[in-house]
Amino acid sequence: MKKVFRFSLMALLCANYLILGLHSQIVYPEAYRSNDVDIIWETPVTDPYRWLERLNSAQTTEWVNAQEIITKQNTPALHRQLSRYLRAYSVIDYNPVIKEGNLYFTYVIDNIHHPPVLYYQRGLKTGMQFLFDPRSIDKSSNLSIDGIRMSGDNKILALILSDKNSDWKSIRFFDMESKKLLKDSIIYVKYSNIEWSHEGVFYVRYEVEETNESLEGTISGRKLYHHRMGTSQNEDVLIFEPEYDYEHFGYDVTPRGNYLILYHSLLKDGSIFNSISLIDLPLMNDFEPRHFIVWNEKGIDYSVIGEINDKLLVKSNFDSPNEALYLFYPDSLNFGEVFIPPYLEKLDYVKLVGDKILHTYSDDKKSYAVLSDYYGRATSGWSIPEGYSFTRFYGEPDDNILVYYFNSYFSPVSIYYMDLNKLKREKLGKTKIQFDNTNLVTQKVHYTAKDGVQIPLYLTYRDDIKLNGNNPVLLDVYGGFGIPAEPFFSLANVAFVRSGGILAVPALRGGGDFPGWHEQGKRLNKQTTFNDFIAAAEFLIKNYYTNPSKIAAMGASHGGLVVAACMIQRPNLFNVVVAESGVLDMMRYHLFNIGYIYEGEFGNIRDSLDFLNLISYSPLHNLREGVNYPATLLVASENDDRVPPFHSFKFLSELQSKGSGKNPYLLYYQRGAGHSGSSIKVSEIDREAYIYSFIFKHLGMEGMARRNM
Repeated sequence: MKKVFRFSLMALLCANYLILGLHSQIVYPEAYRSNDVDIIWETPVTDPYRWLERLNSAQTTEWVNAQEIITKQNTPALHRQLSRYLRAYSVIDYNPVIKEGNLYFTYVIDNIHHPPVLYYQRGLKTGMQFLFDPRSIDKSSNLSIDGIRMSGDNKILALILSDKNSDWKSIRFFDMESKKLLKDSIIYVKYSNIEWSHEGVFYVRYEVEETNESLEGTISGRKLYHHRMGTSQNEDVLIFEPEYDYEHFGYDVTPRGNYLILYHSLLKDGSIFNSISLIDLPLMNDFEPRHFIVWNEKGIDYSVIGEINDKLLVKSNFDSPNEALYLFYPDSLNFGEVFIPPYLEKLDYVKLVGDKILHTYSDDKKSYAVLSDYYGRATSGWSIPEGYSFTRFYGEPDDNILVYYFNSYFSPVSIYYMDLNKLKREKLGKTKIQFDNTNLVTQKVHYTAKDGVQIPLYLTYRDDIKLNGNNPVLLDVYGGFGIPAEPFFSLANVAFVRSGGILAVPALRGGGDFPGWHEQGKRLNKQTTFNDFIAAAEFLIKNYYTNPSKIAAMGASHGGLVVAACMIQRPNLFNVVVAESGVLDMMRYHLFNIGYIYEGEFGNIRDSLDFLNLISYSPLHNLREGVNYPATLLVASENDDRVPPFHSFKFLSELQSKGSGKNPYLLYYQRGAGHSGSSIKVSEIDREAYIYSFIFKHLGMEGMARRNM
């Protein structure tokens, strides 16, 4: 039977010409509702917009085109001015160096319509020289550099490339002497670091024939290979492939190159079993992984840092929730001893650099860095200002230079370097901004969650703010996968705050801010994350920061799930919701790409308890007829194969069908972009300008924003 799609672009255009004024209802395309239904644990689950999962079909293309027309016709008046502001003030003068081997690299945007190009310098205070433009491979393509890795002899630079910002990568190799690309080429790389080991690199690929397979269903065949320079990819040596379908793995090479580390995670009977194995390097003909650490306790993690004499330094929380450093014997199973005991602060990051151990910590207020010698004795330490966070560290065991970055919600990165022989820190140049941030402050407060737990909340605002219950608030959230809520810089957020708004970032459970925080907000506890977010909004209202008509909720990826679930559970608590690349169909998220590996975070409908939990909050399946949902903007990207755009498509169709329609429900569809956006500056500016002009409009901030831009 032929499916009839009941909308046309011409009819849509004519209908929307009649839209006048802010509160006029938008006429949405009446999308076809199919009869698709699944019976899951004896429960019928309807899926009327499943046809939108076929992203390249003529019907889906027509639907997307129709939505883009609506979005364009409803472009906020402030969009153009905000675009100009972001373009002008995004010119931040600093030197974002990346240390690889004995050279320093930086990305430079010399044309906002093209991806960044790569420059390098031989010393921290020498001039930059042009090195590589990804468009030199194919000017008609949209290739961008996603990462670099220098060989141990500093002769060859591995270039990790992405086409149209997809998660699929290719690897090319650049000869640093001739300044030319080598013939070696590796394709079908995904979710992989690149590590050099003697005359070649390790990498992870998937056994696919076309990259679009990840948008059409699940992909499998994740395998670790070694590529020897000067050979074809067909000759690469298979190093490891999982024995079980639901085993996921990652890998690393220790800093001194003595061991290949394999991290294994196996989902079996609803539980996750973890282990670490080693392979001695350089590879021998009869190489075989041997178990090093094995554990299956929930919430316990191990991470191998590197070699110290004949032992391996390991970071773990197995004996302390704040984590400590241990020395393990590489030829024994689970045999280690405490090396640097736990501090009162949480251990965040560890790196071997020079003859020192860098270890960083954070408490409820500040972040700290400590340098210790190979006997575990602290030799130097420092902190960064409250409201700032460390973001990057560069340096290797054969280095005597450490480079590190830190930033805040209103200040872009400051870059410092330290001579480890002198233990002296110096700022690397001066970060110059084009806007005034001298009257912006960040405060960390705490609020009480539904179950009585104290939750940290970062608030950034102008120092002349008044607690009158009428301030615009942007609640920005992620809240999952054990990722902590650390300060980050966004020029659009600065524009929001300078226009009189308050940026609020809660450290929800499900994130990784404190010991046990992740476990309290994952899988069957996911509702705790939503409760924490709702409690943040209630706290801000109760304490006269704002009121529901002035609150915007925004989140990306897992954060998109959080804001969508919360707007459904408490639609009167928010006036604006922006969900970027959100996971919104919890019945089918696992059926595409490698969604099945996220079962540890969400659960899976194959388990009856997981099903009941997932169906209780799945945004797509909990929208109700006639409810006055907030003004909603769904942001999706054309090449997002991590969270395919159909999540946003299906949710938006259901929202447009069931919502009261008193507020707009729109789609911003970013062409040529991936899960994290686009490498093309002008594309990112337009996306940010649309999102924030949408927020400004529906929070009544346009007048104030015009005066501050």
